[in-house]
Amino acid sequence: MNKPTTAPDASAASPPVYVDPLVLEREVKNYGELDRLLKAVPGPAILFEEGPLDGPVRGFGTMEKVPAAGKYTVTAACVGATGAKVSVGQEHPGAPFQPLELTLDCAGATSKVIELEQGYVFAHLVLPGPGDTPWTGAVGGVRVTGPVPAADEGGR
Repeated sequence: MNKPTTAPDASAASPPVYVDPLVLEREVKNYGELDRLLKAVPGPAILFEEGPLDGPVRGFGTMEKVPAAGKYTVTAACVGATGAKVSVGQEHPGAPFQPLELTLDCAGATSKVIELEQGYVFAHLVLPGPGDTPWTGAVGGVRVTGPVPAADEGGR
């Protein structure tokens, strides 16, 4: 006698992620423009991270080691949106936690020279609102380069 096999309940599976080829194409183009903006600042990068600003999986967060104390250039940009915020900073025992928050208008890159200590620096995309925003292909990113030579500390 053959026993019927039971298939997994289809209603328990997660819904498929809708992928729009036009949005994917726009996202790829936006990443290309974002790379161009972030890599315009010369120097070796100690931190480089990019991610989507909207859609089913959005944002980024990363941490990298700062090899030596000094002044470093933080460059952040976004493409395909009206704005974004990127937070960059360090945490040290006994020191007040005051990350730098860059507000981006997505019309170009924003750069700022900041003082970093040896240790770890973090960067993350500050995401406004709930995660159910429409997916447009907008992207954002951050790059930390340096240390900045003393002659170049004037900023941009």
